[in-house]
Amino acid sequence: PKDFSAPVFVVQHISEQADSKLSVVLENVGQLPVKFAEDGELIERSRIYLAPPDFHLLIEDDRLRIVKGPRENRMRPAIDPLFRSVAIIYRSYATGIILTGMLDDGTAGLQAIKVCGGMTIVQDPEEAEYSSMPESAIANVEVDRIASLKEIGKILLERVRQTPEIVTDIPSDLLLEVPITADAITPPETMAKIGTPVAHSCPSCGGPLWQIGTDSTIRYRCHVGHAFSNRTLVKEQNEATEKALWIALRTLEERSRLLKSMSDRYEKNGATALAKTHQERSQEAMEHSMLIRDLIRNIRTV
Repeated sequence: PKDFSAPVFVVQHISEQADSKLSVVLENVGQLPVKFAEDGELIERSRIYLAPPDFHLLIEDDRLRIVKGPRENRMRPAIDPLFRSVAIIYRSYATGIILTGMLDDGTAGLQAIKVCGGMTIVQDPEEAEYSSMPESAIANVEVDRIASLKEIGKILLERVRQTPEIVTDIPSDLLLEVPITADAITPPETMAKIGTPVAHSCPSCGGPLWQIGTDSTIRYRCHVGHAFSNRTLVKEQNEATEKALWIALRTLEERSRLLKSMSDRYEKNGATALAKTHQERSQEAMEHSMLIRDLIRNIRTV
């Protein structure tokens, strides 16, 4: 209803090149005014604020922050940064909702809302067009409600009439992690307070990674600010590996053609031994390139 007594913040995974029509869609089907959030804007009740394409949406005191921070879970905007900032600002009054979506962005953020006393709601995976995000949240967070879209609206109307007990103790690692999205580069000594160094490198920037979280919500961060769940880290590594393999494939095929050309010239000039040597090296490079093609095919089927 138009007198809904709370602000609503929305993050939709969307390409940075996309011309989002989400504000128009939501205005056509609802009664609350809808707009893309602006940096430093004062938060008002009874409004829907959308994360702009290619920017994270954060809450800072009573204002919105729009920052082009490092990607999290391969996305910008990502859900986790919003949920973490909401958790420490609104605490028990925060309500986090995960709807349809792929992979698992939002799971760690929902856990942050939970530990700060807020309510956690997940769309019923059976109803979701893409069930991966709801299923991840349910598997890793002790969510308060699993509901259909129609039921979620009713839950929210009940929720805004509640006066929950305020949680005063916020985990120190959460307080340290929230500013990373806006500040980006974080000193290694701060990262050491948040997580544990692991023998992996960040697939986005090549820097070292720290493991954060419990067994159910293990995540990884580099000191530049890129963040990954287990699943998104594997996916990003696969893409980085495939890219490196394509470069190697192209280089080997170019080497094979160059060596073949040199072999032909030597053969033409009567240098039979050199022609044979370069022909063998050309064939060897081509055989290696075929092996790499097979590796690329296997990556795509994982």
